[in-house]
Amino acid sequence: MALTGKNQQEIRTQVRQLIAANKWHEAIDGLLALHKKEPEVWIEKFATRLRVRGYKKLSDYQQLGQPVIPQKVWADPFPEVKNKIPEIAAKDLNVERLAGGVRHHGSLIVRNLISEQMADRLSSGIDKVMNHSDTFFKNIRKENNPGTRWFNPVSKNSLDDFGKGVKMMQKSGSMYALYSPRVSTDLIAVFERIQLKKMLEQYFEEQPCFSIKKWVLRKMTPLASPTDWHQDGAFMGKEIKSMNLWMALNDCGAGTDSPGMDFIPKRLHDIAPTGTEGAMFNWSVSRKYIADTFTDPMPERPSFKKGDAIFFDHMNLHCTSYSEDFKQQRYAIETWFFAQSSAPEKQLPAIW
Repeated sequence: MALTGKNQQEIRTQVRQLIAANKWHEAIDGLLALHKKEPEVWIEKFATRLRVRGYKKLSDYQQLGQPVIPQKVWADPFPEVKNKIPEIAAKDLNVERLAGGVRHHGSLIVRNLISEQMADRLSSGIDKVMNHSDTFFKNIRKENNPGTRWFNPVSKNSLDDFGKGVKMMQKSGSMYALYSPRVSTDLIAVFERIQLKKMLEQYFEEQPCFSIKKWVLRKMTPLASPTDWHQDGAFMGKEIKSMNLWMALNDCGAGTDSPGMDFIPKRLHDIAPTGTEGAMFNWSVSRKYIADTFTDPMPERPSFKKGDAIFFDHMNLHCTSYSEDFKQQRYAIETWFFAQSSAPEKQLPAIW
């Protein structure tokens, strides 16, 4: 629905009328359409807050926690690929290749999903997010500390925005994407251009949604030592519908000086044992288990160019790459999408 208000006050009134009628998606879509014509800060902030507030307000979400309807069976679009992650060009991405690649091979690499120019824009945005979040936390006890378009926590009441968790994220070079109205708005425009929402609607067979905690901007320093592996299903639940889009914003992985990601190039149907010998956490998979279990196929370390991406879901077994050769920071963005009726509540779902 197009918003027809002539000024900010009239537009806000019209949005509130839509919300009162339980038309949250229409309200947000209207704001985004307006933002394309008039990219103003207040629109970015307003839309971001509505995404978070609206999730549990919608009557559509009354079925949260109900048994998940099994997903349809997808054909394998890459029957010739064995013990390796299939790859396609961005122009060849569609729901059949996305769904079939993940469901049969565990993941799918998409080359040049975004342009180098967009990757540079997003990595520059991450730098601004980190700088603005640092200023925000330094001024946290001041009464007038509203945040900016680059960093503006979505809620001061429902989340521990100002606790150790978010500060630790910021210090480690990570931040929730929805805490940045500017960057999250840019990303949603990217998803729109590649028609990702339409593909996920077909894959989930229902409306997809975001997650506050699982949509993360990263500016990562190379690891000082190897880390554990994990499946996100180990702590989010096996019986959900999910899809993760991990985008590299600089060259990283094999053959580069920046850490990428390591993957088991195989579709797994169960959660691997966690907390076993040598594991760092009760939800992580030890490197010893990986070495003992996965000899065919061996773990794979892809090489990512700036703008490349990989899709996988909560059953995929992966970890951050480690090598003494990695000396440079890695910029990346991880976006988890969930079917709205089965989104893990602890990950704080938000409307798309």
